[in-house]
Amino acid sequence: MNIFRSTCSRTGYGTVLILALGSPLAWAGELPHATWDWPLASLLGAAAGIWLGSLWQRRRQEQEQADTLRFLVGHSSAALLALDGQGQLQAAGQGCASLFGRQPRSLEDCGLPPALCQALQQQTALLAPPQHVELQDAQGRTRQLGLQHIVLPAGRAPGNWRLLLLHDAGEEGRPVQLGNAISTVLQGTRIGLCEFDLGKQQVSCSPGSLHKLLGLDAQLEKMSLDDWLQLLHPEDRPLLENALQAACHHPATSHSLECRMRHADQHWEWLEQNLQADPQAGDGAIVLALNQVITARKLAEAAMRRREQEFRTLVENSTDIIARYDLELRCQFINRSVSRYSPLIRDEHIGKTVGEKGWPADVVALFESQCRQLIDTWEPRCFEMELLAHNRRYIFETRLFPEFDSNGKLTSILSVDREITDTRQANRLLSEENAVMEMIASNQPLQDTLAQICTMIESQLTGGLCSVMLLTEDGQHLHVASGNSLPAGYSAHIEGIAIGPEVGSCGTAAYWKRTIIVEDMENSPLWQPYLDFVRPYRLRACWSTPLFSSTRELLGTFAIYYTEPRTPNPDEMRLVYRSSHITAIALQRDIHEKKLFQLATKDELTRLDNRRHFLEQAERDIKRSQRYQQPMAVLMMDLDHFKNINDQYGHAAGDQVITHFATLCREVLRTSDLTGRLGGEEFAALLPNTEGSAALAAAERIREAVSQSRVEVNGQQIHYTVSVGLSLLRSTDLHVDDPLKRADKLLYQAKHLGRNRVCHDLPPALD
Repeated sequence: MNIFRSTCSRTGYGTVLILALGSPLAWAGELPHATWDWPLASLLGAAAGIWLGSLWQRRRQEQEQADTLRFLVGHSSAALLALDGQGQLQAAGQGCASLFGRQPRSLEDCGLPPALCQALQQQTALLAPPQHVELQDAQGRTRQLGLQHIVLPAGRAPGNWRLLLLHDAGEEGRPVQLGNAISTVLQGTRIGLCEFDLGKQQVSCSPGSLHKLLGLDAQLEKMSLDDWLQLLHPEDRPLLENALQAACHHPATSHSLECRMRHADQHWEWLEQNLQADPQAGDGAIVLALNQVITARKLAEAAMRRREQEFRTLVENSTDIIARYDLELRCQFINRSVSRYSPLIRDEHIGKTVGEKGWPADVVALFESQCRQLIDTWEPRCFEMELLAHNRRYIFETRLFPEFDSNGKLTSILSVDREITDTRQANRLLSEENAVMEMIASNQPLQDTLAQICTMIESQLTGGLCSVMLLTEDGQHLHVASGNSLPAGYSAHIEGIAIGPEVGSCGTAAYWKRTIIVEDMENSPLWQPYLDFVRPYRLRACWSTPLFSSTRELLGTFAIYYTEPRTPNPDEMRLVYRSSHITAIALQRDIHEKKLFQLATKDELTRLDNRRHFLEQAERDIKRSQRYQQPMAVLMMDLDHFKNINDQYGHAAGDQVITHFATLCREVLRTSDLTGRLGGEEFAALLPNTEGSAALAAAERIREAVSQSRVEVNGQQIHYTVSVGLSLLRSTDLHVDDPLKRADKLLYQAKHLGRNRVCHDLPPALD
């Protein structure tokens, strides 16, 4: 089992002294420097101090590990040898005296073969299963000796130390179990072994491990896996579950993780766990784990980060706003950068809470909630805040860091606010534009796409209210397609407004096909006729830009309203033009998609459903009628002697006759009825929720309307008739072809009987 960890090192605080000696604060004032040299020198000094501190800390940790391992091995009852990185004997267990007849001081004292000693000194990898060598004791007897080599995990032992476990193979007949030996070595330190039985969902621990690690009952040696997971920090539970699965799937590999577990005193302990599947468990469902408390190390790492951040707060000339708050969120310190954004002078911030600084309520709530989370978890926070200052919106990236005293107690919160307005707005605009383009590419509903564009612009222009108006089919009016932020009453007033040379901003922009900027509606002649209904909504400025297709055809207008007089600056105008271009792309894509849909589903001549689309919809409607047991009728219709019309009057006249018949079908049949052109002069109609008598009456109305109509072509009156086959939907019909075939046979029967008639298969009582 290759899962051993050295004992937890105790962390010192000597790094503070090194940081102080390496800090430029100790010497910056003695040498002349340019004003911009001081922050650079400070950062270099901090980096050097941190590096020296980490080097000193690592060496001290290695020394403590070495001392601890010597002590544990020397007091072990097993025959254990501790070898350093050069293969030199550093400690021997008490069991070595009984095994060798003396307590060895070097490898040669053990009486091991010279080749084996040389291999150990050269770090030659040995040995699982254990090797067996012959050894002559002090009485000259030959004994069989078993050796098992234990390589300690990297980073958790001083200088690649190893353990050598020895036993008398002749007496025991098998090697000593590794777990028993390690348990002996680990007594008295905060390291413990446990076994995860995934099949039984149970965790078994070595005696006293749970008490040493987590302060639980000293007699507790087993618990369910669910109870173990409940002790874990919620964020770390998936880490352990994944590591257990990985250990089962890769039994030859050791898996490590660091996690937090709740101590019996209700604080969080950091544990490092080294997991490896038990090679003796055939199904791989048993995972052995070595647990080591590393809380001190984690706290030391956090202290190192805090010292680095504290040093940065001394850089008074930082462009970031750096402030310190106590646990009541009262300001204790703030640097001079705050003067660029706050109406309060710097000294007025001291002693005030964030709620007393004049921040908006939502910003105060956000800041306080983040601080409370930091106080609860001791973990740094990072979030963004938006503030209005000097009639401009600023975006800050705020980072909160916990600050502790020498006893590890949380004392204050360090806040670093960096203005990222330009960067964030550019990134946000790019992200939102990408989202809009994805909506356009995925053919999302046009209304949703336009709403997203308006939201995008409103997020960039503080106080702006966006709207999109589209040109109606007559080309003389505008329809409100999007403008959720505008007052509903105002949107209702401008719905369908006519375009003209002096019709507000949008009507005028559409008329002249150029951008219209109205800084103040009250003083603009374009808005004078409309001020009475505009004033209740407190709208004062409106900028409107026409929207064009790629062929310069007018599509509509894009407008931005403000509740105070405003003139756009160049950046705002670039944003407006950029957004209007994206809006035009969305509109043109929608027009293109509608044309493609019509080409795919509609007959180009009659605008009725084409054969494929009619059959698809008919199949769906028939299944619905059968599901709800509703009646349905099917009509097959064919124009009589249509070939003679083409031959006598020409195909253009024939097309007019077909178009005329399609128009009659729309006038006679209901909007809920489905009508399609199946090909040539053949048509079909589906009449849902229609009984036999009503269907027959509808068929007769179509026939009568055709018989009494005339089509005028080039001054000539063309008279034509239609034959109709009518069949009702039956419960035995499986597909749309079944009623259509019956209606088609009845259609040919009508042709055979003289045309201009309706043939059906209705019961005699309905005839």
